[in-house]
Amino acid sequence: MGYDYCINPVLAGTLAYWRGKRAGRALPSRRDIDPVEVPALLPHLQLIETAAGRFRYRLIGTALAEAFGRDYTGHYLDELFAGGRADTMGGVYRSIVETRRPAFLRSRYLTTKSVDLVANRLYLPLSDDGEQVNMILGALTFEFGALESVSGVWGTARLAPAGTEFELVDADCGD
Repeated sequence: MGYDYCINPVLAGTLAYWRGKRAGRALPSRRDIDPVEVPALLPHLQLIETAAGRFRYRLIGTALAEAFGRDYTGHYLDELFAGGRADTMGGVYRSIVETRRPAFLRSRYLTTKSVDLVANRLYLPLSDDGEQVNMILGALTFEFGALESVSGVWGTARLAPAGTEFELVDADCGD
């Protein structure tokens, strides 16, 4: 993969926070995570609950709501998206649940308003029992292309994935 998430301060910072919360365990639990402890990261965070094979967004940071045009806290993935996008994201989330490993995802979107958007995501598994992943901590950052600072474009834009890279990653950044 061409993008090094370890040099992105939000993604690397979230990974370091998650690693610190492991406290010698394979995975931290949801109760270990307090987004208020990392105020600089909070706008970029999301918490995704796994529930009976579905995925519900329990926390959506303000930077995510702004970039995607709405706060989707409380909604299930399959309520928000259909077809290819729901299948792609559901597959990513299932991979994290099944492997219990962090994952990096880089997606390029072209909006209906001709804005080029790249989303860089790091997803980190959480487990209340130390075995089964029941939540995923996500951190997202964005790179904006052609019309970087167009006001109000996200409210009506529909995102169409134009390319995605996905890989399961190690729980460190070479340290």
